[in-house]
Amino acid sequence: MQVPLKLELDNGQRLTIIWDDDVTQVVSASQLRESCACADCRSAAETRRDALRIVVPMLVTIADARLVGSYGINFTFLPDRHNSGIFTFDQLRAIG
Repeated sequence: MQVPLKLELDNGQRLTIIWDDDVTQVVSASQLRESCACADCRSAAETRRDALRIVVPMLVTIADARLVGSYGINFTFLPDRHNSGIFTFDQLRAIG
């Protein structure tokens, strides 16, 4: 498992991650929200209900980010205040 050395949130618009192998990754808030794999988002994708999916990606911002143990991050996204997903470091690395 790769481990981030530094995490920087830029005005809620994008997350910059510097990994322990010197790779720098920049992920937009909308990319993160679209990649959420929590039970609610998986259920919406499986049943093709699009109510929980992002309609206008440019409006998505990250209001809060919290470390979860030593393996991931939990984000609170605006405008929908979605915050039930945990993004493991492996998942974050795979997004970018």
